Amino acid sequence: MNGISNPSIPNQMVGLPTPAGHQAELNYIYGMVEELSRQLAENKRALEEVVSGVGRVRNRARQSNLTNEELLSSAADEIAAQDAALDPLISLLTESLEKAKHSRDANLSLLAQYATALTTMLKSFHDYKARHVADISAWHRSYRSQLAEARSENCRLREQIWDMQAHAGQANESLRKLRKAYDEDKKRWDGRVEHKALRQEVRFWKRMALEGIAADGGEVGEVEFSDDDDLIDVAEKERLKRVAEENDARMAATRALVEAQERQQGQMDGDDAGQVHEGNGQEVFADALARMNQYRESGMNGVGQGGVPMQRETSGTGGPVMPPRPGSAASSTGSTGQAQ
Repeated sequence: MNGISNPSIPNQMVGLPTPAGHQAELNYIYGMVEELSRQLAENKRALEEVVSGVGRVRNRARQSNLTNEELLSSAADEIAAQDAALDPLISLLTESLEKAKHSRDANLSLLAQYATALTTMLKSFHDYKARHVADISAWHRSYRSQLAEARSENCRLREQIWDMQAHAGQANESLRKLRKAYDEDKKRWDGRVEHKALRQEVRFWKRMALEGIAADGGEVGEVEFSDDDDLIDVAEKERLKRVAEENDARMAATRALVEAQERQQGQMDGDDAGQVHEGNGQEVFADALARMNQYRESGMNGVGQGGVPMQRETSGTGGPVMPPRPGSAASSTGSTGQAQ
């Protein structure tokens, strides 16, 4: 309904819009008209029923030739019979009406409760939405502030790192210059060269002095010395161990000789039977002397007396055999390995 659907209006005016307020008023008016039309139709139907009832009464009176009193009495009898039949119907209708009223009241109270619950729920939703929006806004503000602080701290740390790198670069450059100046000092360099040469010379003469020591499973003169003078060579340790063992054996032989001499002296002071034991004492003394000579001979072979034999002139050439040159003799120090 747009207010202009009347057939009498020309066709060219159909389709024009109606304002929203006017359309609502027209809808209300049309609703009232429809309600009145429905009520009028019900009244017309009730009137038709009354007219038809009066017509039936008149037809029956005309057919039966009844007077008004007789007609009223017969109508009263019918009405009384109808009243007797209407009492149960009225009671049922009254009960139905009471139930309908009770249902209406219950539905009304239920609708009121529903409206109250819905209102409370909507209010709670609105409150929650307001709190949620406020919390989210506060969280965003806090997050932005923390992010700004973190960015500023990051920038500050980066600047510090750049400063540290710059200072480290300057310190490295200064250290490089200092090292260059230290290495380019001619006097210090000459001192280092001379010190290296002296260490090589000491190793050379050590090989000359210890050439008689044999390596493990090798020949005499094949001992390999380390290039570090601060370390004791393995061959030197073995030599010291052998010297200690020889000293212990020598002390044992000396003690045995002294004991034999004491026993011989005691036997010389005895009787004739002691002459028999004198021969035994002499045998013990000879045995001790033989053991001492054996250890002395073994010492002359390169392991005795705690030293190194000095018999290099016995070779066929008449001169000492030169040991192998050290591994560092061909270095950049310029040392020849001989005394200057």
